[in-house]
Amino acid sequence: MNYTYYLFLITLLVFPVISVLIYKHLNISVPRKLMLLIVFLLLTHNFLFLVGYSIKGDYPDYLIFSLEYLVLCISVVLLYKSKSVYAKPFRFIGTAILSLGGLIGLIGIFLFIPISEEYEANKTFYFKANNIDYETRRYSFAFATIDNIKYTFDTYKVYPFLIEKKIDSSVFFDTKTELNIGEDKLKISIGINEKNLIFTSTNDKIFSKRIK
Repeated sequence: MNYTYYLFLITLLVFPVISVLIYKHLNISVPRKLMLLIVFLLLTHNFLFLVGYSIKGDYPDYLIFSLEYLVLCISVVLLYKSKSVYAKPFRFIGTAILSLGGLIGLIGIFLFIPISEEYEANKTFYFKANNIDYETRRYSFAFATIDNIKYTFDTYKVYPFLIEKKIDSSVFFDTKTELNIGEDKLKISIGINEKNLIFTSTNDKIFSKRIK
C-alpha cells in the first residue's frame, strides 16, 4: 500500500467526517471573498492541469485535488447553516456527491490497493533534447486475473520553478509489444525535430510515435 492509496481513503472517508465535526463543534463562517478566492485558485489549477501544465511530480497535484474535495465537504456542511432557499438544491446535490464518495471509499478499502498502483510511478527516465529537460514517468498495472501488464509512460517537458507540461502519454502491454517495455534500461528520447518520442529497448527494438 502506498501514498496514493491512503490519500484516496483520507479524501473520501476522513474529510467528510472532519467537515461534520467542524459543523457540529466549530462556529465558523468563511468570508465570501476568501471562499471565492479559494474556488478561483482551485479552478485555475484544474484548467491548467487539463491543458497539460502541472506542478513537477505527481504528489503535489494529487494533494491539491484531495484538498479540493475537502473544500467541497466543508462547503456542503456550511450550506446546512444557511437559511437561504437557494442553498437547498446545492445542499442536496453536495450531500449526494459526498454520500456516493463515501460509498466508493468503503468499497475502495480493498479495491484501491491495486488501483492506486497505477498512480504511483515506479520508474522515472530523465533526458535532454536541444538543452530542454524532459522527464518520463512509468506506471504499471497488473492483476491476478489479467494476463498481461499494462505500462503507461507519461512524458513531460520540465520548466523552471517546478512547472512541467505533459506532452505525451503512451500505453503498452508487455504481451503486445516487441519492446522489453518493463526494463529499467529502456531508453527514451526526443527526435531531432522534437516531434517524435522514441522508445529503444536493449533487444534493439524501437518504437517511435509522433508527439501531438
